[in-house]
Amino acid sequence: MAKLWPLVGGILALVMGLSGQVFAGGLAFTEHGAAAVGKANAFAGEANDPSAIFYNPAGITQLPGTQVMLGTSIVYLDSVFRSSTTGESTELQDQFPVVPHLYITHRFRQWDERLSIGLGIFTPFGIVIDWPDNWQGRFDSTNARLRVTIFQPTVAFQATKNLSLAAGIRIADVAAEFERKFAIPAFGIGESKLRAHDLTANPVGWNVGLLYHVTDTTSVGLQFKSEIQAKVDGSADFTGPASLVFSNTAFHSSIKLPPQIVVGVSTKFFPRWTINADIEWEGWRTVGSLPLTFDATPQSPIPQSGLNSPGPRLWTNSYIFRIGTEYAATDRIAIRWGYFYDETPIPDNTFDPNIPNANLHAITAGLGYKWSATSLDVGYVIGFYEKRSIDRSTIDPFNAAGPTTFGSYNTTAHVLTISLTQKF
Repeated sequence: MAKLWPLVGGILALVMGLSGQVFAGGLAFTEHGAAAVGKANAFAGEANDPSAIFYNPAGITQLPGTQVMLGTSIVYLDSVFRSSTTGESTELQDQFPVVPHLYITHRFRQWDERLSIGLGIFTPFGIVIDWPDNWQGRFDSTNARLRVTIFQPTVAFQATKNLSLAAGIRIADVAAEFERKFAIPAFGIGESKLRAHDLTANPVGWNVGLLYHVTDTTSVGLQFKSEIQAKVDGSADFTGPASLVFSNTAFHSSIKLPPQIVVGVSTKFFPRWTINADIEWEGWRTVGSLPLTFDATPQSPIPQSGLNSPGPRLWTNSYIFRIGTEYAATDRIAIRWGYFYDETPIPDNTFDPNIPNANLHAITAGLGYKWSATSLDVGYVIGFYEKRSIDRSTIDPFNAAGPTTFGSYNTTAHVLTISLTQKF
């Protein structure tokens, strides 16, 4: 173990450097292990590599010795808005964010071989959105960034030959910013820009997992992740005509990241075939609102608190259905593919282009290769979002004087995930 720590320290530095970037579109992100990605992220019932810390931490009791997995996902989101009032099309500006993941697991041998510990670092929530400054929806959004990096220490215990249990603490590092245009003609304020930046928070949550081997060829898994409430504090800057009447000030908001329950099953019908299926429930109803709160300052001609908004969202709970399979072509080569369907929790009346989300159908494929103590896995996802048409005002317009954004959104997503695992 002593020789391992310099390597681990270098990997941690690399991951922390990469985690300043996040991913595009959506809000939740589940591509945190290439072998699992190839099987449509249906992995809770199998959980037999270090990414189990994310998918089902009880699975790390299956991993002998010390194992380290380092990987990343590269994301591309192609989203086009077509206005139903002008007929013009606007394309989301290209982004290629990097979403790294790191897992370290260790199963004790001299003390108690039933006990395993692990650490995972990954980014399960985030947004990277960049619309043109002059597009029709600029009063809703021109730029949005959210990164939620989770540091998850985990303890797992093999309670019986067939049953493993796990628990972990989820320490979140949250960073966000956004920009949008606004105008207030009643006060003579023409089109201006609001930028909220340096928004940070460090909330804490927890999770538990269970893995039960029903037979030698079939296992079931269960994981629960708690809600995490991030109360972010930062600054708000005003440019354009609004800077004459609003002074830059402190800004506050909050978002509740949902509780999640995942149930999965894994089975081998034939010696070289593995089939996995997962159902995930996400409690997005807890989000409730995304409030905008500005501190009033004496030097501001007009109190900035007049811009406060409760930000009702009325999101609904949703489900993700996954099925994936793996074929062990040889003792070294694995071929994988799968499909998942992800329901959107966002209703039409609180939709905004910061999160151009819709029901998602995704096809996955993957390939794995093993050496004696090293394995390399690659997974690919192509996702097709159902066309999303918005033909009425939302219940929370930041600026009633701005033009209403009527039209449709067509979105396709591509995710390439690569993971390298080393056993010590």
